[in-house]
Amino acid sequence: MLIYWLMFGFPAVMTLVEQADHRKRQRFGFTWGAALLGLVVLIGFRWETGGDWANYVRMVEHAFWDPAKLQPLGDPAFAVLTVIAARSDLGMLLITAVSGTVMALALTHFCLAQPRPWLCMAVAIPYLVVVMGMGYIRQGMAISFLMMGLTSLRDGHVLRYSAWVLVGSLFHTTALILLPLGALVTNRNIVLRVALALTMLAALSYAIIAARAETFLTNYVEAGMESSGAAIRLFMTALPGVLLLAFRDRFALEGAERSVWSALSGAAIASFALLFVSQSSTVVDRLGLYLLPLQCFVYARAPAAFASDQRGERLITVAIVALYAAAFFVWLNYSVNIEYWLPYRSYFFEDAICLQC
Repeated sequence: MLIYWLMFGFPAVMTLVEQADHRKRQRFGFTWGAALLGLVVLIGFRWETGGDWANYVRMVEHAFWDPAKLQPLGDPAFAVLTVIAARSDLGMLLITAVSGTVMALALTHFCLAQPRPWLCMAVAIPYLVVVMGMGYIRQGMAISFLMMGLTSLRDGHVLRYSAWVLVGSLFHTTALILLPLGALVTNRNIVLRVALALTMLAALSYAIIAARAETFLTNYVEAGMESSGAAIRLFMTALPGVLLLAFRDRFALEGAERSVWSALSGAAIASFALLFVSQSSTVVDRLGLYLLPLQCFVYARAPAAFASDQRGERLITVAIVALYAAAFFVWLNYSVNIEYWLPYRSYFFEDAICLQC
């Protein structure tokens, strides 16, 4: 458990000394390099740690004996990665190393684009990194590419955003549900923007996601699966969404950023409401994972939005860190599935590991 608190504690402590900087992008220095390397090692070189570990081990085994079972048309990039892992001497380690590196790079890039990057990182650690990044490998990679795309939309680069989302969809096709977000920052009128969004959604999402609909419904809806803690997770994303929509003027967002993050805020609130009418909380919970960057974006700006001086900003910063520390403590001690994360195990400290196991 100590390793998780160190992961959270480092950026949390750094939030106390950082000063808000509203420049377009902050510098990548030695401290951020150390943080990046730490994330790569802790996420990418874990061993038998994470909620879906056993499922991915089975995928590697199937890729070794019968690659056709991977259904490559669904998540082609991940299927290729799994086949390479199965045919190499690294096995599962190759998959975790690639996913950990992708997430570490994307999260660092996203954080450095925020006015308080260390606060952004501290907010991301408990769920975006530990629970999701170390539990849902494919979706974690998809969300990583989405974060790269979201920083592109800041400057109105719709094509670049679309490319990042499409790359993410090669690892988990459900990422396509956020492809129409790029239509919000075009210079077209509202009718054309809506038409573009619907066209993109129909042409790209329907063809691929519908191909997986039967499996998706069988695994999640028809089975009536209930995602443990879904209400809390969705609420924690909806709350910053409410703050952003209710106090948009305080956040001083302009242009593309205002449109994009307002839309994501509305989606977060709608997801929380949908939880109470959906047949399966797991479906809503898994799709709601794509909205997790909203927490990081809003709280990285909340101190400046709600405080009038540095002392006030410091108090709000401490309050945000304390909120996530409390949530992390509850998850680490009372989560139903915490045994998949505890104890944390690393490849570097395992003796005689069989990489194909």
